[in-house]
Amino acid sequence: MPHPSSPVLGPEPAQGHPRRRSILAALCAALLVMSVSVMAVTVALPSIAADLRATTTQLQWITESMVLALAALLLPMGALADRYGRRRVLLAGLAVFAIASLLAAITRTPGQLIAARALMGMGNAMITPATLAIVRAVFPASALPRALAVWGAVASAGVVLGPLSGGVLVEHFGWRSLFFANAAILLPAALSIGRLAPAFAPRAKAALDVPSILLIAAGLPALIHTIIEAPRRGWLDPFAFAAAALLAGFVLRQRRTAHPLLDLPMVAARSFWPAAVAAATGFLSLMGVLFLITQYWQDVRAFSPSTTALLLLPTAAGQLAVAPFAPRLIARRGVRLVALAGLLGLAAGLMLITTGLRTQDWILATGLGLVAAGNGMAVNAASTAMLASGGQRQAGSAAAVNETAFKLGGSLGVAAFGAVITGHLTARLTPHHGILPPDMTPFATQSITGAMQAARHLGGPEGAWLARVAGDAFIDGFGQAALLAAVLAIAAALTTLALLEPHHLPKENRS
Repeated sequence: MPHPSSPVLGPEPAQGHPRRRSILAALCAALLVMSVSVMAVTVALPSIAADLRATTTQLQWITESMVLALAALLLPMGALADRYGRRRVLLAGLAVFAIASLLAAITRTPGQLIAARALMGMGNAMITPATLAIVRAVFPASALPRALAVWGAVASAGVVLGPLSGGVLVEHFGWRSLFFANAAILLPAALSIGRLAPAFAPRAKAALDVPSILLIAAGLPALIHTIIEAPRRGWLDPFAFAAAALLAGFVLRQRRTAHPLLDLPMVAARSFWPAAVAAATGFLSLMGVLFLITQYWQDVRAFSPSTTALLLLPTAAGQLAVAPFAPRLIARRGVRLVALAGLLGLAAGLMLITTGLRTQDWILATGLGLVAAGNGMAVNAASTAMLASGGQRQAGSAAAVNETAFKLGGSLGVAAFGAVITGHLTARLTPHHGILPPDMTPFATQSITGAMQAARHLGGPEGAWLARVAGDAFIDGFGQAALLAAVLAIAAALTTLALLEPHHLPKENRS
């Protein structure tokens, strides 16, 4: 039975919920934890590597597992929310995320942390489809834009608070405190949501396509596994063939089933897929850069976590600077022009990063700001195009694909950037493994943190030589990855210019 203060609502209530502001506050607290948890862990990567002796590949999986589980399960969990109720799935997701955070805080091996982060991603996938649906349901149409603006501001705040809070917590309380903090914030948020959020009138039972769920939930991780492990296992690894077979099977299934998870005609439309490419490219570049930049500053430059957090402020500033203006620019100039400007700004920022790694920190910071601002513009325009192309009837499917493009792009960025770094470190250090302490050789040749720890262990001229070689390998790999991402951003910009409609907005939204 619903709580007395949480009346059962139909799918389109005429009046807003009497406690809608309290519901929004509780939902925003949960959203903030989701947003902060993605960003804060980037600052903690060197500390995690040192404590758990994690290689670069393992750090990739620690970063990737949460985002990848989220990307793989968004569509299935959206179907579950439709079938079993938004509030029920949301509360279950909050419980899963909080329990997984506590498990992450007490892990003792990289594998355990990877598994806990994957479970966090599963909880996030249960939370994400339900939260905005509840916001839309409890606010009347007249107040909905302001509620969504608050929602967007909280999501953007995570970009700032993630690195800052992460840096302070890691430096003073250790990396495990990040995960304890998640659980501490989510518990009261879950209690408030359970007490305040309304139940919804039951709908007809939505069809649940289990084969499609299994195919995509297995296919996306197999694809990312192939990219991450390519430096060690090659591109002909069985996982590569498994990924291709599973994803091909998913596409075939979507073409034949009566209730597909993914609307293939919508995705294949000229007004949709170029926008999805632009969104994925933006997150690929941003998340790939963030994955490496904290290791560069803490391991190569020996900066503290707090200093690293402060150096990440241009990234947050770039994101926040475009947030108020992007919607107005899109309305006036159209999605194509704004997406094109964002992708070109992204490419320019990546080029500056390749220069700043060996020159001045201010050039590097400027590059980070441009990457973040370019990502913000490209993603805003791409989201507008994708959501508008879906129309009212396909709004849910378009939103799910929109979010999946973000997460999958970020996962591919971490996988690709990390693979380049692993390849450079292994190639430079393996020929000289004879000077490394035997118990540190695998860690040192596959992780910049491990290489620097081995250098400190050796000391003297040999240690100084190892630190210099490892640092140069990391910088060269970082520069190469950023250059390749810049080329990809330019290719996405050309695709946008050639194929994306100049205006893809309803007439009433244009000025």
